[in-house]
Amino acid sequence: MELTEMETFLAVSRHKSFTDAAWELRLTQPGVSRQIQKIERELETVLVERRRGDLRLTKAGEQFKAYAEEALERHGQFMTSLRAGIGTLSGDLSIIASTTTGEFIVPELVAGFTSLHPDVVPEVFITDTAQAIEELADTRWDVGFVGARLPGRGLRYEVTGEDEIVLAVSVSHPFAKRGEIDIAELEGQPFLEREGGSGTLRSVHAALAKYGVTLPPHPVTMGVSSSQAILAGVDRGFGVGWVSALAFVAGWKGRVTPVRLNGLPLRRSLYLVQNRQRALPAVATAFADWVRNERKAKVAPLSRRKRPAQ
Repeated sequence: MELTEMETFLAVSRHKSFTDAAWELRLTQPGVSRQIQKIERELETVLVERRRGDLRLTKAGEQFKAYAEEALERHGQFMTSLRAGIGTLSGDLSIIASTTTGEFIVPELVAGFTSLHPDVVPEVFITDTAQAIEELADTRWDVGFVGARLPGRGLRYEVTGEDEIVLAVSVSHPFAKRGEIDIAELEGQPFLEREGGSGTLRSVHAALAKYGVTLPPHPVTMGVSSSQAILAGVDRGFGVGWVSALAFVAGWKGRVTPVRLNGLPLRRSLYLVQNRQRALPAVATAFADWVRNERKAKVAPLSRRKRPAQ
């Protein structure tokens, strides 16, 4: 049983709602439900009951709530004492990341962590999601960051952020001034596309599949290896392409603009990934724990705000 699953259960118990717990944790409602069901299967008992829109904990649920609270508190105390015992943290930290996370998420995390621990020497390797997962499964790196969750491989995925995928078009393109288009209008549009192992491209297909739709036929004018390469190609008139909204840094303003699909939001989670069989060195353990705490610090203010009315 994962600590993140306990945190999800406690969020459900606080809010008495799967939907509100998902909003606090920046997860999907089905994702929260799956985690609760996984815990119930493991414990072979029902923890949560739903009756006429009301959610309440069973007796076993109340017992598990107390256990989870104690377990998370003891874990926090252990990590605090461990870090205190380490003293000056030093050593190598190896990170593998998919293109989007490697370009726009990991640098900020590494900079923040090494500012606290200047004797840590990070190494970051950026590739596509498929290769990142393969190398993590082979225990070649301490931790990884990716934009898609792939099946199997004995890895532990933890949500560390949210992302939106948009269509990048040149400011001179007919779509540019509209902001939103119907998916059918993509038929015949020339596309620049990421390589087959790209998490961004996988996420587009997965998100559309949830709506029961697929991309219409379109020619691919160029295959590229990064979101910045897509933006450069779009800027030069080679076509349009899917990129993370994070890719729209200041340098592209006035040259390339994002366009969304009408009624089809393309959202995905970004993940911190570890190999379950790999015993992490102290530096990597401290880094992963710091990343989790950074996410909690960002989510906490949201959980204190009133959820918008539906």
